Amino acid sequence: MDKQIKSDSVLKIFSVVIAICLWFYVVQVQDPEMVRTIKGVPVVFTQSDVLENRKLVLLNDNQYTVDIKVQGTRQYVMEVDKKNLTILADVGNIKSTGTHSVLTSVVLPYANLEVVNKNPSVLSITVDDLISAEKPVEVLTEGAPKDPYIVGNLTASPKTVTVTGPKSIVDGIRSVAGILDVSGKTADTAAAEPPKALDSNKKEIDSRLLRFSTDEITVHAEILKTKTVDVEPVFAASLANQAKNLELDESSLREIKIAGTPALIDGLTAIETRPITPDKLSESGEATVSLDLPPGIQSVGGTTFTLRFVTKNND
Repeated sequence: MDKQIKSDSVLKIFSVVIAICLWFYVVQVQDPEMVRTIKGVPVVFTQSDVLENRKLVLLNDNQYTVDIKVQGTRQYVMEVDKKNLTILADVGNIKSTGTHSVLTSVVLPYANLEVVNKNPSVLSITVDDLISAEKPVEVLTEGAPKDPYIVGNLTASPKTVTVTGPKSIVDGIRSVAGILDVSGKTADTAAAEPPKALDSNKKEIDSRLLRFSTDEITVHAEILKTKTVDVEPVFAASLANQAKNLELDESSLREIKIAGTPALIDGLTAIETRPITPDKLSESGEATVSLDLPPGIQSVGGTTFTLRFVTKNND
C-alpha cells in the first residue's frame, strides 16, 4: 500500500513538471499571437502652437481618450500599456472655430505589433477663439479668525491680472481671486497664493485651459479685535433743555460692537453718537443716529442706528 501511494505521488509530481514545461514551451518558445485592448489611452494633440498663432484654441483637449486593440506575439502584447502607447491627433489644418473631425495615429512601442482597431477612430473636437482679457483681482478668505477677532480690510497685489484662454471661458470670468486662510488668526496675515478664476457667483472656474499673467497673487488680510461698548447719546445744543428730561428706553439699543486694533480698542468703554438734532428726533421719541467713531475704529453692526427715548420719571 505504501509503495502504491509513493508511486502515485511521483506520478503527480512528474505530471506537474511536464505541464510546466509544456506551458513554458508554448509561451516562451512558440510565443503565440494574441489580441489585447488597452482602454482610455490619452490623445496628444500636435501642432497646437499653429492653432495659437491663428488665435484659436482647443476646448477640453485633455479629456480625449481612445481604446486601442493591438495584435502581436504574446511576449510583446502583454508589455503594452497606456504609458508606452501614444495617440497623436494633428490639428494644424484647422483654421476656424466650431466642431471639426480629426484623424488619429498610433505610435506603437514595438515594431512587430499592429493596430487592429481604434475606438473612436475619428475625434470630434471643438475649437474656440483664443483671447486675452484684463480682470480685476479680489481677495477671498477661508476659515475664521479666533474669537473675538474678525477680518477687516482685504488687499491684493497686483490689482488686475490678464487671463488668456478660450473666449467662451474668459468671457465668463468676473474676477481673479487670491484665497487666504485666516483660520485662528489674531493678527494681520499675508500670503502669496495662486490665481483662481471666478464667475459672477464667485464660484471657481476650471483653469486648465487658462493662462494668467502672474503665477501668484500677494494677498493681505487685516485682523481686527472686536468689543461691545455702550452707546452714549449726544444732543445738539438746540435740544439741550429737552435732553435733560430724556433717557434711553429699556427696550432701546444701548450697546454696539466695534472693531479695531487691540491698541486702539482695549481702552474704549463707550462710543458717542454724532449730535442729535431736532429734525432727527421724532415725536414718538425715536432718533436715527450715526456714531462718532475715533480714527481706526469701525462699527461691526452698521453705520446708523435707531435709539428710542422716553421722558425721565422724576418722582
